This record gives sequence, C-alpha cells and structure tokens, in this order.
Amino acid sequence: MQHALMCPQCNAPLKPSRFARQVVCSYCGATVQLDESAVPAEVFHAAFRAWNSPQSYTFASWVSLGEAHWALEAPLAIGETADVFAGRRARWPTELVIVKLLRERGAQERFENEWACLQELQRSTARGAETFAALLPQPVSHGELSAGLHAGRRASLFRWQAGFRHTFEAVRRAHPQGIPPRASIWVWRRILEVLSFVHASGLVHGAVLPPHLLVQDGEHGVRLVGYGRAGRAGGRLAAVSPACEDFYPDRPKAGLTLTPGLDVCMSARCVAAVLGGDPAAEALPEAVPAPLAALVRRVARPERSEDAWELRDELGVLAERLYGAPQFIPIEMPS
Repeated sequence: MQHALMCPQCNAPLKPSRFARQVVCSYCGATVQLDESAVPAEVFHAAFRAWNSPQSYTFASWVSLGEAHWALEAPLAIGETADVFAGRRARWPTELVIVKLLRERGAQERFENEWACLQELQRSTARGAETFAALLPQPVSHGELSAGLHAGRRASLFRWQAGFRHTFEAVRRAHPQGIPPRASIWVWRRILEVLSFVHASGLVHGAVLPPHLLVQDGEHGVRLVGYGRAGRAGGRLAAVSPACEDFYPDRPKAGLTLTPGLDVCMSARCVAAVLGGDPAAEALPEAVPAPLAALVRRVARPERSEDAWELRDELGVLAERLYGAPQFIPIEMPS
C-alpha cells in the first residue's frame, strides 16, 4: 500500500530522503516533522511542568530543593544536628535518597562542613579513589528548601544505598554480650579501609562513633557516615557530645587535634564496644582471643598513633593465624 507525503501547510508533495526525520517543503519552505514519536519542544516543556508540579502530588510530606521535588518517607534517625529520612523523587522515574534536615541553626557550620568534606572526598585523587569514594555517602543535592513541609530548613540529599540499616549502636543493643570475635575482624578491617582513604585524601573524620557506623545486611560491608566534624589533619576538633566522650581519648571537652591516629584509636574503641566490652577496651569478654584483645587494647590507647592500612593488614595476618582461611561470618540482627 502506497502513501503520499503531503505538506500540511500547502499540500505540496514531499520528497524526504531515506530515514529522514524531517523535510523542508520545496514549495512553501515549511519544515515538516516526519517522526511520529517526536514531540514539539514547547509541548514537552508544558507537560514536564505539569508532571513536576508539587500541587499535583499525592504525598503528604514533600519538599522542594532547587527545581526538584522530593517525597519524605520513613524517618531513619535523629542525629545530633539533623533529622534523617528516607526519601524519593516525587515523580516517576524516581530516585531513592537519604534526606538530612538541619534541626538547629546553631549547628549549621557542621552541617555545611559535612557536605563540603564529602564533595572533596568525591574529587580525591588518592590511591584507590574510584573504589573507596563509592563506599562513602554519595552527594545528590544540598541547599535551603524552597517549598513543602520543611521550607526554609537546610537539607542535604545523599544517594540511597541498600542494605545499610543498622548502626553499631543498634548492634550493641541487639548483642549486649558482644558479636562473634571473628566477625569483629572483618568489621574493623572495613572501617580501616575507608579511614585509610580519608586520611590519604588529607582529611580526618573526627567522629568515628557507633551511631556513625552502619553494618550491611548479609554482606561484609560497613559504611562510615557523620562527617560534620571532619577536617584537615592538624585542625582542631569541634566540641563533642558528652554521650560520646568515652569513644574519644584524653579530654575531648578541651579540644583535640585532628590526626589520623585519632580516627584509628576511635575505631578500636567502637570495635571494643560491639565485642561487648567498654570503649576504652580495658575490659573485654573472655570469648575474645587474647591476641585480638591485646591488639584492640593497644590501638585504643591514646598515646599510640597507628596507620589505618598497616593495621588492616596486621588484622588480616592475625585472623588467618586465629581462624584460618577467610569465611563469611554474618552479624544477625532482629527483623
């Protein structure tokens, strides 16, 4: 069956080349679109504005940041300075995110510092950056909310990473007698790998604490969050919450110097805590093998300054000596 192509403006016959998507009428000069799936730009933009309009949302809680609008879903945590929610782009195709909303204006400096440090780490050229930068919170958007339930508040959005649901604080509550000592080794090694990258990038985290460490469901993964106190090595640590002081060496109220050794020391204290001991590692359960307990105590002491990657390798040698070939040891958590 033959079809004649006619100009819709002057009805003159059109002679497009093969596979052409548009043709110029040789009689009246009109440009005729031949691709039936194409949409004029003005029609597309009008449809997009309607599609992206928050007035048409069915979500009760939504916020606007720049030209994007986001639905707030389940609350995830109440941090020291921010409220944390699961969220998603409010239209399809959607995008899952973590939404942090600044709660107190007095803490804005730390809130902005976290975003700046994570941006810098994403640009790092340190060895292994392509691998380790992907293990950090991934920045999506940042600024003041222009509309919605929390208009006027500062917000940071990070890409959602599946499987990271439980903090070390939750692990401690679920396992008051301590996690299996063998599991503590892979946990500690994952923390040290991230810290090594952060330190190689010229930064110090400054708040390696149980609420800032997330363990991955069914995998040997740990995520370090909470970069509000991060800064350049040699800088001064911001004041810390009294509830966290046991995880800091010396006297945190007086202000500590940000050093890589500080982060490593705090990592040992977090491991001591999930093993069922006290953060300073002075007391650890009898189930912890003596060589592992000695290493935790050594690193938890403030007078030492350990290198994160060297300690990670030392742990690997110790694990092989104590337990043999590597094996997946899950940390069971309540549903």
